Amino acid sequence: MTRVNAFLTRPHERHKDSYIEAVYEYIREKHAVNWHPEILRARFDEYLKVVEQMETEPLAGMVPATLFWLIAAGHGYIGDVDVRHCLNENLGRFGGHIGYKIRPSFRRRGYGALICRLGIEQARLLGIADILITCDDDNIASYKIIEANGGVLQDRIDNGRGVLTRRYWIRAEE
Repeated sequence: MTRVNAFLTRPHERHKDSYIEAVYEYIREKHAVNWHPEILRARFDEYLKVVEQMETEPLAGMVPATLFWLIAAGHGYIGDVDVRHCLNENLGRFGGHIGYKIRPSFRRRGYGALICRLGIEQARLLGIADILITCDDDNIASYKIIEANGGVLQDRIDNGRGVLTRRYWIRAEE
């Protein structure tokens, strides 16, 4: 499958159905979701407003962040990348500037590497020179993606969940 026709966009009503399908996939994988699919179906406009507000008016304890969806022609929503404009103490340890995910039915097709690269580009556009990306130590696919995108392992730290967190930096080009 080609990834040439995949691009980042802000969440939008036109990709609502494929996004909701993906949320069901995440739930089947036992991943926590912020919005239940049936609530999304009924109140999608509210979801879009909340996502937009996160850029300038984040909830308490959170930082400004911009959410992008990876869209592929003929498929709609493939995954998303959250680009955090700055770090707080928690993100400096366990979250980083970039968080991404690919819906389960589209994994192992190169979309993870693509969304990570595009997220890095978006972080650079925000003026973030040195980018922190983290992943669980047992998430082999994720750390290979981060390394393929120039991530250099700083350390592995205890996150209190029984698995270490790998912290990678992608430094500004000099």
